[in-house]
Amino acid sequence: MIMDLDRDNATPLYIQIKNHLVELIEQGQLAPGARLPATRELARSMGLNRNTVIAAYQELEAKGLVSSHVGRGTSVSVHLPSREPGGTRSGGERLRLESLLSATWRNSYPHLPASADQIMEASGDPATISFASNEPDVALLPVEEFAACTQSALRKYGADLLVSGQPEGFPPLLSYMPGFLARRGISCTQDEVMIVNGIQQGLSIIGRLIIDPGDVILMENLSYPGALGVFRSLQANCIGIPIDGEGIRVDVMESVLARRGAKLIYTMPTYQNPTTAVLSDERRARLLAVCRARDVLVVEDDYVHDMCFDGREVLPLKARDTSDGVISMGSFSEIAFPGIRLSWIVAPAAVIERLRLIKQFTDQYTNRLLQGALLEFCQKGLLERLLKRKQLACRHRRDALADALGRFLPEEAHWQKPRGGLYQWVDLPKGIDALNLLLATREKGVVFAPDRIFSVEEWERAGLRLGFAGLDEEKMNRGVRVIGDALKAALVRGVP
Repeated sequence: MIMDLDRDNATPLYIQIKNHLVELIEQGQLAPGARLPATRELARSMGLNRNTVIAAYQELEAKGLVSSHVGRGTSVSVHLPSREPGGTRSGGERLRLESLLSATWRNSYPHLPASADQIMEASGDPATISFASNEPDVALLPVEEFAACTQSALRKYGADLLVSGQPEGFPPLLSYMPGFLARRGISCTQDEVMIVNGIQQGLSIIGRLIIDPGDVILMENLSYPGALGVFRSLQANCIGIPIDGEGIRVDVMESVLARRGAKLIYTMPTYQNPTTAVLSDERRARLLAVCRARDVLVVEDDYVHDMCFDGREVLPLKARDTSDGVISMGSFSEIAFPGIRLSWIVAPAAVIERLRLIKQFTDQYTNRLLQGALLEFCQKGLLERLLKRKQLACRHRRDALADALGRFLPEEAHWQKPRGGLYQWVDLPKGIDALNLLLATREKGVVFAPDRIFSVEEWERAGLRLGFAGLDEEKMNRGVRVIGDALKAALVRGVP
């Protein structure tokens, strides 16, 4: 099978292979039931890594176009998803949605790593041990206290919580935020804060304000998939900057800026997701200086700032910002209750006013009842109490996970205890593919987040992220044992 791949194209090679095979299937050149070349054979004929072909086949399988069977290889599905023929529709024909899809969809969303996400959906099975989630142990959530705060807020604010609101947030909560943020070293006024429905919405409206198609956006490689999805949906050119134990490589970032420039950099400097790295003080200062000199906006995602385990709390970039060059975000969802979807943006008042206009035409306003209840929860000191409980519980679980990793993983795998956050990163031995490892452990009822879903660009190493916030010690031990056994088996076979 001959394919014309453009190795200089920004589109990943596995996506190019997938697109070529989709075309062959849709044109009927690959009929239902036809066998596809073996992954090893196709990779060898094209001079590619076998994992690239495996990823392409997995994308096709996620779309229902092919099916794979152990011992029989991969073949075109016998029952393909239906396609409407061209021409004018009669009354009984369905709308041909594919012909109406936007260029933004065609150029962006199909390139996202859906196959790994679908594999991790196995975590919805109650019997599955899921390291893929960041959901907390529900036993830690003070449900009765929050319910009482909801009632208290209704008594205090009455119908004000049950009517339409301002896009920027519930005024009493906005008035509370400067004092709350001051404890993080951030100095701001009420006019410089906006409440949004989660970090994801914050990124979306910031992106819509700043990004034009083709703009260069810098990100840590690896990075938060939600941010990557937002920026790619806006047709940004996302460039991954490598990270190490001290966070993003500012020297590499500076080199990229000198060659190409950029409009903004999105960064998680504290307990970076997924690697948990903490950007050093020296690099924080250098990053701000470089971005200030080159007029690059810094978008800081400080999503789990309060989840510090070693007592060495780190000042956010926004606390060091003297030039209004940092837009900072944080989240009550991550530090308190995931389900309330309340986060904040801190930015100059002129930026907040523009974001307000965008949010107004997105969802008008954020739930006022939840904002009022959260405010009561904070003012009664219950958030601080909850944070202390979560810190203690997560530190214990981090230590238990580290103990399990030491007992069950082979010495070829490497990790360091995170200083805070909700995750543990593990570097896998050379030649091991994290997605293939996930396929093996899923059969045993254990799932995790593979490196591929976080990748901005080609990722030379291999690794996986383990979330520990919602797992007890017994489940962690069983889960890590399964991962360790699968990893050892892969090393013995000597194949990825």
